[in-house]
Amino acid sequence: MRILFTAAAFTLAIAFVLSAMPTGNAAVYQQGIVYVIYEEEGDAAPIDNTDLNINGVPDVVEDVATQVNAARELFKDVFKFPDPLESERFKDVTSIEIDIESKQIMGRWNGNSSQRVRKQSKHDPNERALHFRVANTVNPRKNSTPAHEYFHLLQYGVTYFRNNWFKEGTARWAQDSVRKIKYPDGKNVPSMLEDKMFEEKLFQGSYDMAEQFWYPLVVNMNDKAKIPDSLVTKYRYVNGSPVFQDDTIYGPNVIREVILVMKSKEPLAAAEYGTLKQWRKKGQQDERNNKFILASVREVYYGKL
Repeated sequence: MRILFTAAAFTLAIAFVLSAMPTGNAAVYQQGIVYVIYEEEGDAAPIDNTDLNINGVPDVVEDVATQVNAARELFKDVFKFPDPLESERFKDVTSIEIDIESKQIMGRWNGNSSQRVRKQSKHDPNERALHFRVANTVNPRKNSTPAHEYFHLLQYGVTYFRNNWFKEGTARWAQDSVRKIKYPDGKNVPSMLEDKMFEEKLFQGSYDMAEQFWYPLVVNMNDKAKIPDSLVTKYRYVNGSPVFQDDTIYGPNVIREVILVMKSKEPLAAAEYGTLKQWRKKGQQDERNNKFILASVREVYYGKL
């Protein structure tokens, strides 16, 4: 196997190991523990093949890895979320693989993640990897899908709850960590948490619950945090633009604590479904989970951290 080591421009303080390695018809780009698998030609090849630093790797491929590494360091090291690679569930996993897939195959989705471990990773059959897919139309400078999908891996490492208003709502919140957004007012949160009509809407929600529930919640709790200047400086795309478009984020402490409390309620949800093994296999999105997830939110909210 031929391994080509390259150095990306605009790295500043980043000291990643970069490589492009052929594996069948695909190439593998490495940046730390993140490996991006992509086709160099054909339907699944990145639509944008711009290569500003002339290292033989499309910039969008490098930028996907950079966004994921930035999100991982932010959540793991700055805000102390559990790292999926250090979780009990994924204890033998050593890397994250990202497959760049044809948009035709992905359909309306820009990305999707898997709870299954790759027991033989594509970059090394002797290593295990977590993995997700990103459409070949995604440009990380304009799209935060990689950060969104990484957060799903983080969720999976902590809890088996997968009801969409939690799973997609908080992943949408997480992806906005690399964007500049306008946060909504949180003044109605106390009534929302006790409103049965809103509760029904909440349980049926998905991505939309980021703006309608999770953002108001974290703003109401005044969970305002700063992204360190060192991270803003460190993580830049190949063209030099920063990954983090704002240095302020609401919600990291609230969201982290909610997920941890949810983990503690898994035995209660499982008992209603059957056994813990049965629940983990088939009950992760059962509607009976909703009350336990909401109870976790209320516990954090009324406890005020």
